[in-house]
Amino acid sequence: MDTDRPVVMPEDEVQFRLAQLLLLMNAMADQKPYGANLERIAYYDFLSANPFLVVEPDSREASLLRLAGFDPRVLSYASSGQRFTSRRERIQHDLSLLVAYGCCSAANEQGGLVYRITSAGRELSTHLTTTYARSFTTAAEMVVGKLRRLSDARLRKETAGWVRVDGNNRPAAALASVLGTVDNGSTVLQPLDQPFAEDDR
Repeated sequence: MDTDRPVVMPEDEVQFRLAQLLLLMNAMADQKPYGANLERIAYYDFLSANPFLVVEPDSREASLLRLAGFDPRVLSYASSGQRFTSRRERIQHDLSLLVAYGCCSAANEQGGLVYRITSAGRELSTHLTTTYARSFTTAAEMVVGKLRRLSDARLRKETAGWVRVDGNNRPAAALASVLGTVDNGSTVLQPLDQPFAEDDR
């Protein structure tokens, strides 16, 4: 066995990220309001891949996630903040590719771009039928359904709390304390470089 081979993560593969993002956009199309800006999609994307950051561990939703194959004990939850930062840096590139392929559209609304899945994108998403695709769709529908009514500022604030590694009951906190990575309760999430709307402060 070649021990020098680098470990390849699915998130490092463009095709995987595009497929996952397409499933998310399809889940968003079934919710109101239809479409979202880049920042909101970045939050939805990350939290759909890590739904136990949002869902209470003893809830019915948590049981559905476990049945779908998600495990709240995975070690990746301990580095949620860093993973969120790297993941969101690629989201604009990935959305641009989906727009170029005709799977999503971008429209200027109220001074910002809003992205939506197209009919071609929805058709393509029906061909993504792996076990992981079904599991991710379950999580995406759950996350978007829970968070769609939050303002951008509230979503930003809640996400900062979910990826903290302080004394809360989320997997990130529990695993970080086991691994000795708690950093005096400070958040590991870096804010997006986007201005707040005045009424969202």
